Amino acid sequence: MVTSMKALIMESISENIDSVKNQLGNSSDLQERELVLPSLDTKVHLIYVDGINDSTKIEDFILSPLAALSISDQQAIDSILEFLRLQVIQSTIIKTATDINTVVQMLLDGKTAIFVEGETTCLLADTAKWPERSAPEPKAQRTSTGPNIAFNENGTYNLSLIRKTIKNPLLRVEKIQNPNIQTSISLVFIEGEVDKEILSEVRKKIDTINIPVVLDVNYLEETLIDNTTSLFPLTISSDRPDVVCAEVLSGKIAIVIDGTQFVLTVPSVFIQFFQSPDDYYTLNRSIHTRRVGRLFFFLLSILLPALYISFTLYHPGLIPTSLLIGLVAQREIVPFPTIVEVFVFLWLIIIITEGSQRLPSGVVLTVAIFSSIILGQLAVEAQLVQPATLVVLAASYVMSSVVPIYSLSLAYKRLTFRFIFLAALLGLYGILIGLIVLLLHLSSLRSFGVPYLSPLAPFQPQDQKDAIFRLPIQHIINNDKTLFKEDPMRKK
Repeated sequence: MVTSMKALIMESISENIDSVKNQLGNSSDLQERELVLPSLDTKVHLIYVDGINDSTKIEDFILSPLAALSISDQQAIDSILEFLRLQVIQSTIIKTATDINTVVQMLLDGKTAIFVEGETTCLLADTAKWPERSAPEPKAQRTSTGPNIAFNENGTYNLSLIRKTIKNPLLRVEKIQNPNIQTSISLVFIEGEVDKEILSEVRKKIDTINIPVVLDVNYLEETLIDNTTSLFPLTISSDRPDVVCAEVLSGKIAIVIDGTQFVLTVPSVFIQFFQSPDDYYTLNRSIHTRRVGRLFFFLLSILLPALYISFTLYHPGLIPTSLLIGLVAQREIVPFPTIVEVFVFLWLIIIITEGSQRLPSGVVLTVAIFSSIILGQLAVEAQLVQPATLVVLAASYVMSSVVPIYSLSLAYKRLTFRFIFLAALLGLYGILIGLIVLLLHLSSLRSFGVPYLSPLAPFQPQDQKDAIFRLPIQHIINNDKTLFKEDPMRKK
């Protein structure tokens, strides 16, 4: 563990090397190389961490220039360190440090430290080479058309994909300078398009974070949002460069975190979770039908089990007679109440889904078929559950999958159980009360000050070109979105 006490670099190379080794616990992947420079009548000592540095860069940009160094008698050198930094070492980025703690931190960041005998400053050349995979395909938002490239775990690579798409001189990449965070985090936005107040709020919140390592976007998401108890996601994370670039172009802020494949964008509003990249890669004739359909079926997927319980328990008179006779016949042969059936088998569906996401890919299909078809059929044949219950739950689960962004599906599970409970308690009146509470909750949500239901509530006419309906692309691109920011006076 790196000590917080500042230790200055000494003139003796051996003392500095010993200090570095002690801080890193004499780690076996530390590599050293010492050279004597006769023309300068001194010696230098290189130290770096093996595996995260490019040995070719070290050889070509540091060792070879040092070995070939020759000084003429007429050449005057005031500072050996500056001479090496400006004229000998050929690395693209060379930093300096005067204390051992900084040197150790830079070593862990893929730098090569160069100590010079008699100097109290160390040169740090960028020779990093992090393991990374080639450009993968998107896995969180798959589409049938459009770009088929995704981010990977290299933050620099992800930034380059954004730069490749948005060739705008106003595009800004701002690296977060928080000493408490060792992970590289960058904000990406377009100057003049971004809301300055939101940008300032994001900077302020990230600057106060005290998490040494940010492993995933969720680490930041939980810290950035004010309402952590809400069932609905207040940010969007995507592994698609086209989606992130579209957000940045519309005035949003992208947060690129080194080490994760997903990029976080803020702020986010409810209607965005029903918009798919496919909407922009096909003709717009039926886009509004798709978006309305996604919204309708998502709501129906939440309410369907609750409506089933409500009608069968409290309002059987509202069911057509022929259907009611069938349901009563099924009900007579099963031992458990309908509410128990729904709860148990809804949990089974969730368990199967959770298991399928984590099992090895070779056995997922077997488990899915066995659990969903065979288990369901056997449960009906054993007269443990009504076939109608399984049909309702299966339809509800299938309809919930129409949401293009997975993070909203987590809200489906929680809301479905709540509405089932209300329906079992009060019937249709319970569902109505739940809908009113849900609407009030959505109306109260804010994503960095932006109302969650905007641009529908409050209604913003100029932002309706790409909300439920989508006008032709040229009208959307030329649309001056407002990203309605709540008037501070209204909060008081």
